[in-house]
Amino acid sequence: GWDDTTEQHNPIPMRNGTAYQAQLESATLPSTPEERLRLHNDNFNYRQAISEAIYAMTAARADIAYAVIKLSQYSNNPAKIHYQAVRHLFKYLALTKSRGVHYWRKHPVPDLPVISAEPCISHSEILDTIPRKPHRIHAYVDSDWGSDRTHRRSVTGLVVMLAGGVIAYKSKYQATIALSSTEAEFTAASEAGKTILYLRSILHELGFSQYLPTILWEDNSGALHMANAQQPTRRTRHMDTKYFALQDWVESDQIEVAQIGTANNIS
Repeated sequence: GWDDTTEQHNPIPMRNGTAYQAQLESATLPSTPEERLRLHNDNFNYRQAISEAIYAMTAARADIAYAVIKLSQYSNNPAKIHYQAVRHLFKYLALTKSRGVHYWRKHPVPDLPVISAEPCISHSEILDTIPRKPHRIHAYVDSDWGSDRTHRRSVTGLVVMLAGGVIAYKSKYQATIALSSTEAEFTAASEAGKTILYLRSILHELGFSQYLPTILWEDNSGALHMANAQQPTRRTRHMDTKYFALQDWVESDQIEVAQIGTANNIS
């Protein structure tokens, strides 16, 4: 049932692994209105469940973003496995309902109640990478490479943090098909750069100017070297010119692209 919260000790929003993703993408879809209605009656309103998951994602649960955009692709005609995946997602939310976005303060507010909560980030290695300066933003970016077999477009994952909490995030399919993992990662880093510049301008207007470069944590060595190369290479000249704006932002000291281990990349 929806309220079954007796599952695994360390739940995840959606089962990962290439085999399971392939099952989602190649599932036999209902072919008749009668079959679609039967699945609907046996389960729940798929579209409504996705919309409620989107609300949770937008409000405070950036950790379910990938699962939500993946499962929302099947809203028009979901198969049984898609209903099961959405049910699993809501069980995950029930198991982790104490999680949310937490921000640092220099001084506590005595009027606010003290509520013990489970932080989304529990690995000390990740926490050690976060600059403990309340007014300095930093970001993480990652990408897969053409893992969706139906269209082979890669997914950009982006998280921007301020005062220890998430203030902006994105999980979105890229507009073009990347020809290598480095291209997918560099494209994602360029998208992250645009978000960073936008937030830097907003913070400047609010009186919290970012005088130091914003650190963008990246786990792909090829994309990291491209960002610092100041020019396209022979193998990347086919890429859209707009993505190489990231090199200008690095050169002008607005963004600093830094290496991070994949296990510590929270995006």
